[in-house]
Amino acid sequence: MNSEKIIIIENIDEYGIVDDVDESLREDNISESCYTSFQDALTHLLIHEVREKVQDDDWKLKAFEKNKEEKIFNVFMENGEIKVLLSRRLDGQKNEYKKVIVKFSIPEDKKKKVAETYVNTILEGYYYLDMCILVNLDEVNVDTISKALSGEVYGLLSPEEIKAKFGHKIKEAIDVINDNVDYEENYNDDE
Repeated sequence: MNSEKIIIIENIDEYGIVDDVDESLREDNISESCYTSFQDALTHLLIHEVREKVQDDDWKLKAFEKNKEEKIFNVFMENGEIKVLLSRRLDGQKNEYKKVIVKFSIPEDKKKKVAETYVNTILEGYYYLDMCILVNLDEVNVDTISKALSGEVYGLLSPEEIKAKFGHKIKEAIDVINDNVDYEENYNDDE
C-alpha cells in the first residue's frame, strides 16, 4: 500500500444539489413522507464530487471511512478531511490499493450558495413545504418559515438572510398552499 495522497476540494457545483432534491421531492410526494433533507442531498453531492476528484489513471473509489454519510457532511461543514480507499487492477490479476485523504477547503460564501440553491428548490415544492415544514410550525408566516429553513440548512443561512433573499418566494408559497391565489389562465386559442 502506497503512502497517503492528499486531494483538496475547494469548490463544488451548487447546482448539483437541485436534481437530487427534485427527485427526493417527487418521492416524498408519491409516498407522502418527509425524508428529503439538506444533509442527505448534500452528502450525495459530496460523494459524487469526491469520486470525480479521486478517480484517475484507472484508480476507482473502493471505500470511504466508516459512517461516510455523517462524516462527509461534517467534513464539509467544518472544512475537515476524510480518508478514502482507491483500487486498480494490475496485470488483469491483482488489485493495488492506496489511501487518499480528501480535504475540504470550501469558502463560507460557496457553502451559502449551496444552502441557497437547496432552499430555492425546496420553496418550489409546495406539497413538501405544506406536509413537512409548515405542519410543524405554530404560526405560518415568512419569519417562522425562514427560521425553519435556516435550521434545515444547519444555520449556513440565518433566518434574516433567508427572509431577505426568499421572502417573496415564501409569501408566494404560503398563498398557494392556503389557496389565497387567484389563478389566471394564460393561453392563446390560436395555438
